[in-house]
Amino acid sequence: MRLDLVGPQTPAPDDRYRMLVEAVTDYAIVLVDPDGTIFSWNRGAERLKGYMADEVVGKNFARVFSIGQGEPGALGSIIARVRREGRFETEGWCGRKDGTRFWAHVLMQAITSPEGEITGFAVVCRDRTKRYRAENAHRRNEEQFRLLVDGVRDYAICMLDIGGRVSSWNTGLERMLGYDSDDVMGVPFACFFPEDERAKGVAEAALATAAREGRLKHEGWRVRKQGERFLVNEAIDTVFNEHGDHVGYAVIMRDITEQKTAEKALDAAREALFQSQKTEAIGQLTGGIAHDFNNLLSAILGNLELGRRRLPPDAPAVRFLDNALLGAQRGATLVARMMRFTRHELPEPQSVAVPDLVEGLRELLARAVGPTVAIDVSFPRHLSPIHVDPNQLELVLLNLVVNSRDAMPETGGTIRITARNRRFVSDSGPSHRYVQLSVSDDGKGMDAETLANACEAFFTTKERGKGTGLGLSMAQNFMASVDGHLHLTSKPGKGTTVELWLPAAGGAADDLAPEKPVEEQSASDAERSLRILVVDDDALVLMNTVAMVEELGHEALMASSGAEALSTLRAGDEQDIDLVVTDHAMPKMTGIELGRTAMEEWPDMPVVLATGYADLPQAEDDIPIAVLQKPFGVRALGETIETAIAEATARKVAAGRSGSGVDAGARSRA
Repeated sequence: MRLDLVGPQTPAPDDRYRMLVEAVTDYAIVLVDPDGTIFSWNRGAERLKGYMADEVVGKNFARVFSIGQGEPGALGSIIARVRREGRFETEGWCGRKDGTRFWAHVLMQAITSPEGEITGFAVVCRDRTKRYRAENAHRRNEEQFRLLVDGVRDYAICMLDIGGRVSSWNTGLERMLGYDSDDVMGVPFACFFPEDERAKGVAEAALATAAREGRLKHEGWRVRKQGERFLVNEAIDTVFNEHGDHVGYAVIMRDITEQKTAEKALDAAREALFQSQKTEAIGQLTGGIAHDFNNLLSAILGNLELGRRRLPPDAPAVRFLDNALLGAQRGATLVARMMRFTRHELPEPQSVAVPDLVEGLRELLARAVGPTVAIDVSFPRHLSPIHVDPNQLELVLLNLVVNSRDAMPETGGTIRITARNRRFVSDSGPSHRYVQLSVSDDGKGMDAETLANACEAFFTTKERGKGTGLGLSMAQNFMASVDGHLHLTSKPGKGTTVELWLPAAGGAADDLAPEKPVEEQSASDAERSLRILVVDDDALVLMNTVAMVEELGHEALMASSGAEALSTLRAGDEQDIDLVVTDHAMPKMTGIELGRTAMEEWPDMPVVLATGYADLPQAEDDIPIAVLQKPFGVRALGETIETAIAEATARKVAAGRSGSGVDAGARSRA
């Protein structure tokens, strides 16, 4: 038996086609006759448009199915185009029966007969609203992201292709690198690098590292289009597509030139503060050490002087004692100069003979430079005096000599200190007289760049911890304060010369008579023997001072503290105390505090303050205390005692009082 598949029950081909079209619900399939009248409307069209077939069949297609904006005559132009080209495709909003709308993708295709005659049109429409909205959202996101990237002006952002060329960029890149939008496209990443780094392949190496590790973050120099170098913080990220393929790089650069400059300035300020604090600490330490040395020298000088007084002039030991006294006095001079450098005092300009100042400083300079460096001093016979603060000039000269020493090789060398009279004639004013004081060395010298920065504060080429960079800066500031000039010359390998042009004072150099050495004389005794209270917390100095007081013919009492001294004064025994000689730097109660308390209770009591401390408070301005500088000898002590007694007597007479200080105080308390 044979099964006949084609029989009365089998649909015809046209019916099969109609059944297929009717079954499609995801697409609207509409057949239109040549004049635009709908003659077929499938279920997909019913679902999509909301019209049933019997509502639209026989009606004009443009009235129920607008394409695009649905302008009048649009269907006619579309049909004409389809007749001409065979098809028409578009996307746009389409309305539904209920008034809502959807984004439609519409295709109109011409239907032709076997003879090639157009018998109608097939319209296929699909709802693409979800896709349209997703694409539109994606476009909006891309646009917003583009606006965001372009709005970032402090960062240069660009995309590089796989070959390292710019494929997209933001306005920050144009602003930072100086490229126009037409110039930057396709520019190799290496063009942003300095020429020496391009030659070394630094850009290619950076991209290779980013490709290998996925990310590279570093700092480096870049070059603007005009050639200016600047420092950037840069991040390079490797970019992959959705398939995981490496497609390029994302580069973000930030200009940190100003930030680094500010950080360097901050570091320099911190270093300057550290050096300043260190210098201050050294100064305070020097002052404290100098005080202790002065105490020791006081005992040494006092005992040597007392010992010499007890020997006849022709005794063999006298010359040895004289040498010891001279050495102790030279030590006291060095300590006094050290203390002078640690004081914070206002300048006191005075007429200064440069040869005398340098000669007095020569021993300290020799110790500062060491045995391998020689100091050659040469001055003309007639050199004008200058009007400056000698302490400041000494400090400047010491700094210059130390700088010259540091420039010397290990084998040493020679530092030359010279001076000569100079006259400067300006074009528009009178001439000015100067003394040119020069410090020259035969050290390693300076190149042009170092020479240009040498006078800047805290600039130094020395190793860390071996210099503050303040020597030349202090010298320049000093010269500006005295209306002078500093001139610096140097060449590598030829040494350095610093010229200080100091304004000359009135008068010729030979008007300055050098000071004659003071011959040692015995201190005159006071008009009467005094009872003196000696106060010092250092037992060695206390015993030495008591011995000198007794050598002067006075009676001495001892106290090792301010409290003990007040107890002695307040004991009120039958013998009055005529004068107090006290050390200043004592624990719990200083010499000034002791003097103030004593003079409050006994207004006529003379007080002598013996001190070797650099930072002595100016308390003597409000109370009449005589100051005796340590170390001192018998003669200086005797003269100070006489002066203190005379001043106390004058004050007592002026106030109309009589009697000794202790008696007056005792009577006032009674």
